[in-house]
Amino acid sequence: MNQTIADAGSAPAIQLLTRNAELTTPLRPLLLAQGFTLEIFETPERLNGAHPISPTLLLVDLDALPDEDMLGVLVAQAQQRGGEPPPLVCLASGSDIRFRLTAMRAGAKAYIQMPMEIEELTDRLLDLAGAQTAAPDRVLVVDDQPVAALFATRVLESAGMLTDRVGDALAVLDALDAFVPDLVLMDLHMPGASGIELTRIIREQDRFADLPIVFLSAELDAEQQMAALRVGGDDFLAKPVAPDHLVACVRQRLARARERARRQAGPDAIDALTGLASLGRLLGRLGQLIGRGGADAERRALVVLDLAGDETALMRLAVAVTESCGASDLAARVGERSLAALMRRDDAAGLARACGQLAKALSRTGFASDPGRAVGIGWCTLANSGGDAVTLMSRAAKAARSARKAGDGLPLGYGCDPVPARHSDQDAVSTAILTERLQLLFEPMVSLIPSPSVRYEVSPRLQTPDGELLSPVAFMPIAQRCGLAERLDAWLLANALDALAACRDAGQPAQLFLYQSLLGAGRDDWVDRVRDEINRRGLFCLRPVIQFQVEEAAADTGLASDRVARLARLGIPVCLNGVDAGDASEQVLASVPAAFARVARTMVQSLDAEPLAELVQRLRARRRAVIAGGVDAPETIARLCRAGVDLLQGPFVQPPSAVMDYDFSGVDTR
Repeated sequence: MNQTIADAGSAPAIQLLTRNAELTTPLRPLLLAQGFTLEIFETPERLNGAHPISPTLLLVDLDALPDEDMLGVLVAQAQQRGGEPPPLVCLASGSDIRFRLTAMRAGAKAYIQMPMEIEELTDRLLDLAGAQTAAPDRVLVVDDQPVAALFATRVLESAGMLTDRVGDALAVLDALDAFVPDLVLMDLHMPGASGIELTRIIREQDRFADLPIVFLSAELDAEQQMAALRVGGDDFLAKPVAPDHLVACVRQRLARARERARRQAGPDAIDALTGLASLGRLLGRLGQLIGRGGADAERRALVVLDLAGDETALMRLAVAVTESCGASDLAARVGERSLAALMRRDDAAGLARACGQLAKALSRTGFASDPGRAVGIGWCTLANSGGDAVTLMSRAAKAARSARKAGDGLPLGYGCDPVPARHSDQDAVSTAILTERLQLLFEPMVSLIPSPSVRYEVSPRLQTPDGELLSPVAFMPIAQRCGLAERLDAWLLANALDALAACRDAGQPAQLFLYQSLLGAGRDDWVDRVRDEINRRGLFCLRPVIQFQVEEAAADTGLASDRVARLARLGIPVCLNGVDAGDASEQVLASVPAAFARVARTMVQSLDAEPLAELVQRLRARRRAVIAGGVDAPETIARLCRAGVDLLQGPFVQPPSAVMDYDFSGVDTR
């Protein structure tokens, strides 16, 4: 029988179809405390037979349905009762893509993966019910034309939003601080500064990194519109715009921003002990910034604080760092006894001064005088990152360790004496490979179409004797010159297959992409060795994807074609890396039957979309699945979607990590 909270009164109701008492027992009092009643039904028939009401939400536990089609039946019956049907929210304990498709086709407002902490679930439901959105959305309209600005503000205010207008482009930053908007509606052409220039300035500040910016302009030139999106615009609307279209676009962007903020504020984004950002969140932000490059890389630095103290000292250090950092700095916990802060200042000298001021602030709180709370402060600019967030972290940490050992309380910068920048040392690299001082990292690859496959690219990082972690770009050429390419290939193959076996044993199968050099593959017994390594681990149904560089394959297309064909007979697909529009790539593609092709980074980052689209079309015509790496911003995703690529990876998705923990169920590449 259905159960209803006894003292419901006139409180808004939420209807829930489920047979899970472990869910309903703690959920009911939490919702009641927030003014919501809860009606629980164990079968679809009892839900349909209930007295007619207009619930705030209709929750359906998909495990309580006899089949997938019943969800559509429930929605149709709710519509037949007359009035506005309640928003549908689906709860599911499985990750089957069919459940998501069923929910989407039924018009579900949200799909919530279970299990979930009951307090977090309650917050989600209250958000969906509108109980936690009492404050109106705030929109800052930036337009020098009074009539256009008045039109936009009146339309948005009539939709229940709070607005403010700025006619002077040079007053935008002050307005952002004073009004604190949830979204900016930006004109493109204004005296004093263009919308593109203002957006670039806004995006330079970490606190506005996720602030939605929608352009509203009479500009019809497609290249100008793309330029607005490339610098960080989220959408472009052409004047004149219909009022309902303007409201719909703004609401859509606000909803996405709230959902993104919810995910970033989740348990995986915050360190429970210190309350600072998590390592994963910091690495994601670093990856995005490193991918952008440019002059701004000289003005940003990662500051690492290495603590000689216990857990209590770490918590006190977190408080001190939070109080000392600027509003736009991002502080995070990055190790058992280490914190970090991502800073941006006017130049390298400003970064050095900021680190000095941080050291003085910590000294005043006793971190310099107490031996049990000694702290070393080291920093490294993003320009010295080696193109990799993990390498950047290791270099700043190296400087911090040196500073703590010095014991004088002064911060040290990587690349500044006595912490010189590393020039990849041949002996150090050789020693690290021979002693296997290597780490395996995993970078997720997401599909632009619904796909049940979980895919990661695996790549090694090499640890030098002084603690730096070098990316493959830094050490692989040295390994080849030293005759250690085959040894490195063997280590990568063995460790990647071990990781694949661990995925299988944990019931979480994945497809792993791993690089092998054609130099090592030139051995007559190489394919047999790959087969034996796979068979030894029993990976008969989880074959890896072997990656070859196009540049190497072009030097010997006969060898590359033979190895790809022999691997194919074993059920092992091949990916060609570094494909571009040049003759060498065309020659390799014509003779090497690879299953995947990864587009060269230069083409992914190019602002000219036409050559990329043409290349993708040629690859698709050859039945190659197309991969694009280095994705660092939403506008890059938009360009790649239009080009027709199949798989994306890069810092905007998630930078390389030591664990395979990416939530593929939450992918949103729109």
